[in-house]
Amino acid sequence: MGNKILTFLKKEIVFVISFILAAVSCFFVTPSEAYLGYIDLNVLYLLFAFMAVVAGLRDCGVFDKCADFMCRLAGTVRALGCALVFMCFVFGMFITNDVALLTFVPFTIMLLAKCAQLKYSIYIVVLQTIAANLGSMLTPMGNPQNLFLYSKMGISAIDFCKILLPYTIVSVAALAVCCLFIPNKKLFEDDNARELFFNRTSETENKSGLKTFRTIVYSALFIVCILSVLKIIPAWILVLAVGIIILAIQAKILLKVDYILLLTFVCFFIFSGNIQNIEFVKNQLQAAVAGREFLCGILASQVISNVPATLLLYPFAVDAKELLIGVDLGGLGTLIASLASLISYKLYANTEGAEGGKFIKVFTLMNLIFIAVLVCSKLIFCRL
Repeated sequence: MGNKILTFLKKEIVFVISFILAAVSCFFVTPSEAYLGYIDLNVLYLLFAFMAVVAGLRDCGVFDKCADFMCRLAGTVRALGCALVFMCFVFGMFITNDVALLTFVPFTIMLLAKCAQLKYSIYIVVLQTIAANLGSMLTPMGNPQNLFLYSKMGISAIDFCKILLPYTIVSVAALAVCCLFIPNKKLFEDDNARELFFNRTSETENKSGLKTFRTIVYSALFIVCILSVLKIIPAWILVLAVGIIILAIQAKILLKVDYILLLTFVCFFIFSGNIQNIEFVKNQLQAAVAGREFLCGILASQVISNVPATLLLYPFAVDAKELLIGVDLGGLGTLIASLASLISYKLYANTEGAEGGKFIKVFTLMNLIFIAVLVCSKLIFCRL
């Protein structure tokens, strides 16, 4: 029993930390019905729906097909890595950073495993995480803090994008440079290995085939998920539809949802909500934020993540534009600076042979480099 508990603590270290932070904050703010208001149910609904639908698509072999297609197109590890990184960057602009990572990180790990190149998974997944966080900052729909501030700032979508466009351009350049460090070696050691790989894949397909009906259903649900992100379909309708339909056609898929990840988000919501209701902290924020929105946005994001930081700091901000830049760039840094980064870590940590400690070291180093580059860019833009 003791060994099982220790294994769980090591595997779910992020959840354990979030639980401890939430529990400690409860001593300062008495638990009440107000706690329910802390929890962003829409985020949880979307996370659940996408995890379930992606698990269903994976079970149907859709990602296997996509993996084979990309392996045939990309001749080298670098070409494949670049494609995977910039897919997260572009898709993050439209389906949010969380969803982009939920979709492409499992796909990346599976793809690299099929090509026997898993040793590069940490670096590529870390770059994907950075790419999703940076790509999502360009558009109002890219992430939750952008949606919130866009609704408050009263400006057009074009003007909103113009604020963050310079940092997006710098991000593209920095990501391109980092992709050059992915080895430019063949995906397969030799032609025999390549042929063996594709022959084995074809044999597997001939025996099982794609479950056509389920694939169509899951694909349709995926489109519904995107419509929900775009606020066309309410999230509560989405989660009901996904839950009922999957329960009817393939109930076992619901067991593949990462419920610990959902609990991790709940713990962070409670912690950040309590922080906003501690009088001493509130008074300090009132004195510290006005005129220092950019710096406060970055620093607060490192501790409570950029979405809660936005909700916490906005009432005290004088310049919403500076706060916007601060919390978007603040998504870089620590593992909890952006809750989307937790998704990447969890998805990677749940794979066989994962090196969680090494992932965090590489993640932290790369994020510090990127945030340093972008903060320096901010200083340069201010002088132009």
